[in-house]
Amino acid sequence: MYCEHIDETTKQIFGLTAKQYDGYIEVNDIEQADNGLWYIKGYAPAELEKSYIEKRLAEYPYIGDQMDMIYWDKVNNTNLWQQKIAEIKAKYPKNQ
Repeated sequence: MYCEHIDETTKQIFGLTAKQYDGYIEVNDIEQADNGLWYIKGYAPAELEKSYIEKRLAEYPYIGDQMDMIYWDKVNNTNLWQQKIAEIKAKYPKNQ
């Protein structure tokens, strides 16, 4: 693989391609970070910890499914939707 430029501070690789540019780099010597960018192996930044909001949003049911749960809770005199949302909120409290 060839690269156009390597940032000497972050070790991020720019212009990674099969075409020939300024520098040659072995495929074994590079890694892709969670953000999709390429780095010299061992220099990719660690994944950032997600906020409680991001964690909750990933677990909340699709809004259409939530509306369906609320409807059936009313019909069946249950509180499954409320229990599900409370479970997620307890799992990822605001003070995290």
